[in-house]
Amino acid sequence: MPMSTLTDAGAIHWGVMLAQGWKGELAETGRAQSWPVAREWARQAERLGLHGIWVFDHFQPYPARDDSPVLEAWTTLAALSQATERVVLGTLVSCAAYRPAMVTVKMAENLHALSGGRLCLGLGAGWDEPEFEFLGLRFPCAGERSDCLEAVLRACRTSWRDLALDPSASAAGRPGRISRPLLLVGGAGERRTLPSAAAHADAVNWQVGVDEFACKSRVLADLCESAGRDPASIRRTHAPNFQLFESEREFARWRQDERRGMSAEDVHAYIRSRGALYGTAAAIEETIEQFLDAGCRGFMVFCNSAPSADALEQLAALPTVRRAIRHSLSGGDR
Repeated sequence: MPMSTLTDAGAIHWGVMLAQGWKGELAETGRAQSWPVAREWARQAERLGLHGIWVFDHFQPYPARDDSPVLEAWTTLAALSQATERVVLGTLVSCAAYRPAMVTVKMAENLHALSGGRLCLGLGAGWDEPEFEFLGLRFPCAGERSDCLEAVLRACRTSWRDLALDPSASAAGRPGRISRPLLLVGGAGERRTLPSAAAHADAVNWQVGVDEFACKSRVLADLCESAGRDPASIRRTHAPNFQLFESEREFARWRQDERRGMSAEDVHAYIRSRGALYGTAAAIEETIEQFLDAGCRGFMVFCNSAPSADALEQLAALPTVRRAIRHSLSGGDR
């Protein structure tokens, strides 16, 4: 089961962000067709053997676009729990400050049951001040938002303290059923977010370059050791953008396109600082290997050309991704 790609040693998780609309990818689809298009995107990812479908917790497109649809995270995941059979369903990430802690806990429990045990609850402190205003919510200071994140994490751990992998299944050599949602913390803040992850999380997610990924990994390891926890018990994952180019020349033309509103050097700096999977297949493979060497064991990819299915096929065809898919389908990650 793909959930084991987030729990088992040696497994690498390859998931994709849903064609959901937050980055404007449904602007030309229209509201009436936004759900059918998103549902087909998820089903195609599942057919290709990818391990997970992940959603943003946002309510309006970024940057703002008039009348561009955005599918709400939790109701969309509930629908996907019935439209898919195998893939992990996850939030990347649900804003802890948008909902009372126990409301999030109960939603997660219900969605985990609806999906047959396939939920990874990704949580973050929140950052999008204009969206708070759009929702009619006060935008708390950073400390208050971190308090909200810690409150939800504590509520999850308290509510699920007796739930874990089914030991009888694992002892018999079968994949254990995960009877609670996995907990993922998104964010790299060293004062509050990473300590919260060290205390509560099964996984973390960062969208940073490989050097910063290695640095944050060392900080997290130190925090785990101070808390008496094995650093290897927290899976470190990355959330890169993805765009494949047939040649270096095509990639260079794309970087230099003035319509992007960024210089070629600005684009290159963004790629470095965000760890984006941009370039030829060979260049992308090199970037992936760098992240794997830095300890990354999961990728939640946003495809720039979503909702085109071509991007999913290109991603699944990368040698590293293809090996991970074969590994999971063969039961090698159990």
